[in-house]
Amino acid sequence: MLTHLRGFALTLRFKGVSDRYERGGDGLRFLASVLAEGFPDDTPRMIGDVDMVQGFSVHPGDGCETAAFAFMRRTDESGSHTEWFWHSSCKTQYASVISDSHLVTCHAGLVKILDEAIRIGVDVVVRDETHYWDTRDEERLIAEVGAMNRIVAAFAGKLSDLSGMPDGHLRSPIFRHPRFERLEMDLDE
Repeated sequence: MLTHLRGFALTLRFKGVSDRYERGGDGLRFLASVLAEGFPDDTPRMIGDVDMVQGFSVHPGDGCETAAFAFMRRTDESGSHTEWFWHSSCKTQYASVISDSHLVTCHAGLVKILDEAIRIGVDVVVRDETHYWDTRDEERLIAEVGAMNRIVAAFAGKLSDLSGMPDGHLRSPIFRHPRFERLEMDLDE
């Protein structure tokens, strides 16, 4: 499945797709170690095997976090239930600093990989603050990210004003947005 998904990712317009990691690379192994302890609401409690992690990563484009697509074997404490599992997140919000079309390309590309994973039989759960996963509405994606940008710009601008730090000492991707001042004052559409 991972080989297929990586091959599919290579057909999309991403800035980069890593090689496939067998038994984890350092970054993938670190992520797996965080997930290995399981989640408080797991019933039964599941423990991950960090040595069994495998996957690849995707860099959707400038302004985006890297997305890790991987599986790690998890087993319950009694050893009677085993599954392959992964949990990850990827922020694409600051792709909008480049342009709205860049945001759509990056965000929609990640959704296409998840669609393909479902098509080949992977159980996928998605939480998408922009509602793009449910609606596939590019205008709504852009509007939701615009609203997020206004909130972050207002907060970052206020924090910068209150910090008393000289210009350039407080850093955030939102400061590079071409319409930062308008966002900060909530004047953007």
